[in-house]
Amino acid sequence: MNARFTAVFGALAIVATALRGAETIDDAMGRAAIDYGQRLSQANDELNQARDRIAREKAPLLAAISAAENRIAAADLESTRLQAGASRSQENFRKLNKDLAALQKSEAYVDSIAHDSLGALEGGLLPGEKQLLSARFQALDGEFENTGKSTVAQRTAGVAELLLDEVQHSVGGYSAPGSSIIGSTNQVSKGTFAFVGPEAFFRPGEGGPSGTVRTREGTELPITYLLPGWNADGADAFFKGQSGTFLADATLGKALRLEEAKGTLLQHINKGGMVSYAIIVVGLLALLMVIQKMRDISRMAVDTPDTVRRCLEVVAAGTPKEAEHSVRSLKATTRELFLVGLRNIGQPKELLEEHLDAVLLRQRLQFERWLPLLAVIATAAPLMGLLGTVTGMVRTFALITVFGTGNAGNLASGISEVLIATQLGLIVAIPTLVAHGFLSHRVHKNLSLLERYALEFVTASQRNGSGAALGEPVSL
Repeated sequence: MNARFTAVFGALAIVATALRGAETIDDAMGRAAIDYGQRLSQANDELNQARDRIAREKAPLLAAISAAENRIAAADLESTRLQAGASRSQENFRKLNKDLAALQKSEAYVDSIAHDSLGALEGGLLPGEKQLLSARFQALDGEFENTGKSTVAQRTAGVAELLLDEVQHSVGGYSAPGSSIIGSTNQVSKGTFAFVGPEAFFRPGEGGPSGTVRTREGTELPITYLLPGWNADGADAFFKGQSGTFLADATLGKALRLEEAKGTLLQHINKGGMVSYAIIVVGLLALLMVIQKMRDISRMAVDTPDTVRRCLEVVAAGTPKEAEHSVRSLKATTRELFLVGLRNIGQPKELLEEHLDAVLLRQRLQFERWLPLLAVIATAAPLMGLLGTVTGMVRTFALITVFGTGNAGNLASGISEVLIATQLGLIVAIPTLVAHGFLSHRVHKNLSLLERYALEFVTASQRNGSGAALGEPVSL
């Protein structure tokens, strides 16, 4: 760098000398060297000063850089630690959420078990116990319906306490005051309940025989069936908690429930609905028609062929007075036919037959009256029963849609009730069909005999005075 500077300075000096024209090259070179030395010295001083300043400033900068690097390393380490902690926290959070879900599920299960246990306990109470525990049941039901008022632990503890009380009561038995419906009078009576194992008994407060207690549908009050054969002294000691006697039902109430299920005839018909009443009306109408037809057939009795043959022999061979006397000894239906024949016996055969046919047609109308309607009733009664069954099944399935099929007993009871209409329809139809068949047979038999007698009368009238026998068969 010095050589270059010297060359440049020399060139400048030469140029300056040339410009001045008076200096020599040596003078110029001398001045240039002096000036170059001064400037070089000044540059060296400045360089040394800069180096000193750099040296002074470098140490703090290095210290700051080292401190910054240390802080960066510490920050990296802290970041790594925090990231690891965040990962562990997230994993712990997921585990805690999983544990919380499991606990909530277990809590819901315990709550459901407690609620189901409460329902099972309420359903398994002995007749009369529910009214004694109604307040506690209502309180617990309210807690389960409004879960914000209590915790699962509180509800479970309440149910467990109630269950424990019932277990203690069922082990030793107990008595308590209450009210029950007396089955013989259907009146509510206050008295004392005694609960022993699966049986419940009631003693009216006004005295009288005690009885066994059963539940009644549609009311919270149980029904008491009095037991007059229960010894009064033994019953008194029993209800006082002393050693006494009681009458136990070996069927655990099934016999009484079966007797209640039978009910009266009116209750049985009521279960079938309005269609059952329509079937009963139709059945009564059929019964009246059958009775009327039996009376008609008894009034329109027809004589036997032997009696008619003897009468026709008199008509064929006897005098008109004898013939009329013989005809009047016959039964009403045959007599009517033959009297018309006697009044027209002198007329031509065709005309006589027309008169007899008119009598037969009139008698046919009387004989066959109500028979077509009986046939219609015998056919329609089962269809009416089927209508009642279908209507009841529609109602039953509507209830199933709303309440489900949880209670098979109620479902079977509903189906049995809708079949009552079919039962009543068959009860009406079968006797009506049998009566129709019997009456139709009698009517057709009598009409056939009358047609035969009419033909034989025509034959006898044509043989009148000829002395011919009337025993020959007549083609009908």
